[in-house]
Amino acid sequence: MQSINGSPLFISIARMHHIRSRTKFRRLQQRADHARVCGLAKTGKPGVLVFEGKKDCITDFLEGARSLRYLDFHHVATRPLEPDLHVSGTKPGLREVEDMKTIIQALESVGLKDWFRREMGMSGPG
Repeated sequence: MQSINGSPLFISIARMHHIRSRTKFRRLQQRADHARVCGLAKTGKPGVLVFEGKKDCITDFLEGARSLRYLDFHHVATRPLEPDLHVSGTKPGLREVEDMKTIIQALESVGLKDWFRREMGMSGPG
């Protein structure tokens, strides 16, 4: 996903109690396609989304995801993404992963592992 007209890209984290329903997950993927964001979705419990796009695209996707009424849905954080760095490729949509390790490895490859762990409350004190 390239920045368009010089618009910077951002990366966001969202979490919810779980992602289990295949029908609901397909609707979540459709919302990502429509909003033109791309990212990773950890299914199961907890459900975790890490996705990137232009700021307005992220806002559109978050509104669409909230409308699906996932239990305990939270937008955790958003930050600028360095140019030419991508967590899940450049094609709009969500790629399903089954474990947190896959998300952490993808974030580590772009230098955002510590940010993710801190925002998700996974890092210890100090």
